Amino acid sequence: MTGALTAGGLALAVGDLWLIARCWKHRSVLGGLLGAAGIALVLFAIGSGPTTGPSKGALAIALALLIIGAGLYWLGQTLERLLEERPDDEC
Repeated sequence: MTGALTAGGLALAVGDLWLIARCWKHRSVLGGLLGAAGIALVLFAIGSGPTTGPSKGALAIALALLIIGAGLYWLGQTLERLLEERPDDEC
């Protein structure tokens, strides 16, 4: 159980680091903030040990933060691309 908890936590931490790097590159704040909070929760879950109940809950919340942060990053980039497009001048 300890190995599975650690492996899941490391996978979430890598995803959170990727999200922070992408948000840093594109100057997006909210996704990076959720990624940083996810890393803190992963560290809490691994540090508290696999025998306690909060560690599984913390990993679930970290996964939710990663998904929401990636969705907000994608939404922000989509809206930015739409705002940068110019309409056709066919009049």
